[in-house]
Amino acid sequence: MELKELLKRLPEGSVALRKLRDPEVNIDNICFLTATTRCIHSNVLYFSDDVHLPEAPVEEIFNLVLFGCQEVPKGLLESASCNVILLRLEFNPFSCYNDLQGFFLEDIQVTDIVRRMLTAHFTNNGLQYLIEEASRALGNPIVVVDSAYHYVARHVEGRLNPQNPIDRVLEQEFHYESILEDGVAFIEHERISERCAQSSTPIVVYNEVLGANTMVTPSVVHGVTIAHTMMIERDHPFGEVDVECMARLGRFVAQEMQKTNLYVASRGQMDSYFLTSLLNDEQPSHAVTARRLSVLDFRPLPELYLAVFDPNHADVAPHDLDSIAMQLTGCLTNSIYATYERALVVLFSREKGTGLGDYTEELLRKVADVNDLSVGVSNAFEDLTHIQSHYEQARAAISAGRLVSVFLEDGQVYHYCDYAYVQMLDLTNKQYNLLNFVHPSLMRLARYDREHGTELMDTLFIYLQNACNTQRSARMLSLHKNTLLYRLGRIREILGCDLSSGEDQFMLQLSYRVLFYLDLFKSRLNISRKDFRAEED
Repeated sequence: MELKELLKRLPEGSVALRKLRDPEVNIDNICFLTATTRCIHSNVLYFSDDVHLPEAPVEEIFNLVLFGCQEVPKGLLESASCNVILLRLEFNPFSCYNDLQGFFLEDIQVTDIVRRMLTAHFTNNGLQYLIEEASRALGNPIVVVDSAYHYVARHVEGRLNPQNPIDRVLEQEFHYESILEDGVAFIEHERISERCAQSSTPIVVYNEVLGANTMVTPSVVHGVTIAHTMMIERDHPFGEVDVECMARLGRFVAQEMQKTNLYVASRGQMDSYFLTSLLNDEQPSHAVTARRLSVLDFRPLPELYLAVFDPNHADVAPHDLDSIAMQLTGCLTNSIYATYERALVVLFSREKGTGLGDYTEELLRKVADVNDLSVGVSNAFEDLTHIQSHYEQARAAISAGRLVSVFLEDGQVYHYCDYAYVQMLDLTNKQYNLLNFVHPSLMRLARYDREHGTELMDTLFIYLQNACNTQRSARMLSLHKNTLLYRLGRIREILGCDLSSGEDQFMLQLSYRVLFYLDLFKSRLNISRKDFRAEED
C-alpha cells in the first residue's frame, strides 16, 4: 500500500507537520522503533519518539511517524530520504498506530479476497463458479439477478434452514429461479436500480422481504446495467472489506456476463441460428463457417464437445429448454447453444487437453437429475465443419446409455467414448446374428446357472468388471473372499479357461455386452461406473 493512502487513515487533526520526500513508497508493515532495532527497512512505517531515533543518518528511505516531541529534529527535516509525520502532543500515538494497523490488515484481507475472485474469474469456469468463490471468501450468500429479476448465479454456503426467515424466502426464490412478486415490489419501491446507478460504491439497504441488510452493486456493460449482484447479511455483519470487494465483484460479473452468450438476447439468437444451420448443413464449408464466426465475433477455444440434453419425457416446451440453458450458466463460457430436434444442444469449447472439466461434468449431472434429462456428450473435435458427426455421437451415446443403464448406472450423462461399442453392435446387428459373437463357454455358464439355480454369471461379470480384483469383487457381491474363490474355481472348470489370459477376458467381456444388448442377461446388482474405480484395498 502506498504511504500517502495509508496516512489518510490517521485521526483527523492528529498531524502537526508532514514532510514526504516519496509519498508513493510502498508500505508492507508497521512497527515501533525500539532500542533493539538494528536495521531500517524502506517498506516499513516506523512509530518512534525522539529517544529511539537512529544515531547515524539513514541512507535508504526512512518512513517515520514521530510523537512525544514539539518539533522534528533538523537532520530528519533536511534528509532527502526521510518521510516524516509529526503527531500533535495531545494525540495518543498508540491509538494512531492501531488505526493504521487495522486499516493495513483490512487492505491485506481485501487483497486476498480479490485475488481469490480474480483467480476464479480467470479459470474460465463461468459466472456460477466466480459467485461460489466470492460467497465463500466473503462469508455471506451472494446472488446475481438480471434485468428481468431472474437468478443467473447464486450461492449459499451449507444447507438452507426453513426455520430461518432469510433461508425460507431464498428457498422459494431459488425454486423458481427468480425474485418473487414481493421482492420485485420492494426493489421497485426502494428504487434500488436508480440508487445503484447514482452511487460510486455498493449500496446497503434493509430488505424487508428477507428481513436482512443487502449490499447491492450493479454490473455495467457499455453504460447499460445488465445485472445486479447482491450479498445478504446472513452469516456475519457487513464491513468495509465487503464494500471494497463487492465493488470489484460487480466488475468481474460484468466481464463474465459478456463472455456468456445467454445474456444478450439478439446475440444469443444469432448464435442459436448459427448452430442450428450448421447442424442442418450436411456439407458445411470451412470458408463460410469461418466468415460467420467472424461476424458473430465468436472465437471458440481449440477443443470442442457437443452435448445433447434430451428430455426423458415427451411433454417439454421450448421455454423449458431455455430454463435448462439458464441452469447451465456456470459452464457456458466460450460456448453456444440452440434448441434442435426437441432437445437442447450445446457446443462447448475448451482449452486443448483440458476436457470439459470436473466443474462442468458435475453441473451436467445435477441439471440432468433435476430435469429428468439424458445427456449425450461427443468425443472431442477441433473442426466445426465436423459437427454433424459429433451430434450423431452425442445422440448415439444417449441411446446406448439408456440401454446400458439396466446394468450400469451412469448418472444420466453418457459420454460417447464409453458407449461407442453399443453403436458398433447396432450396426453389426443389422447384418449378422450377434449371438454368433458370444463365446460358447459363456453360454455353457449361463446354461449351468439355469439348470442349477446358481449365480455364476453375475459373479464372473462383477469379477471381470473389477479387473479380476478378488477383494473388491467379494465386497461388491457381499461374499466372503473364500466363497468367491470357490465360485471362481467352479467357473474356471465350466469355462475351460483360467481367466488369466487377456484374450479370454476380452471375449468374455464382449460376450456379456452382446447379451446385455440382446436383453438376454441382466445383472441382479444395481451398480454405477464409479463403483469400479480403483480404490485402496
